[in-house]
Amino acid sequence: MDYPNSGALWPNKMRASDSQPNVRGDIKLERSFLKELLNDTDEELIVVSLSGWTKEYKDGKFISLKASKPFVKNEPKPPVDDDQDIPF
Repeated sequence: MDYPNSGALWPNKMRASDSQPNVRGDIKLERSFLKELLNDTDEELIVVSLSGWTKEYKDGKFISLKASKPFVKNEPKPPVDDDQDIPF
């Protein structure tokens, strides 16, 4: 079953030198997710947060991936002057 914005990295069994990757894989991103990322910024570089879980299969281990929008820390709101809100 495919899950939205997810993928996996598998051991590269064809690796013959240090210049080749240790793991390879794909991640499937929803079109709506990509559009949202593009609409949320004017920057040239788009940041996608990745989370990974090591899982086991019959031949060893692989890394399951999940893509999400980057976490944005909310800036603290300035204190409200309550005296200004009283109508009398």
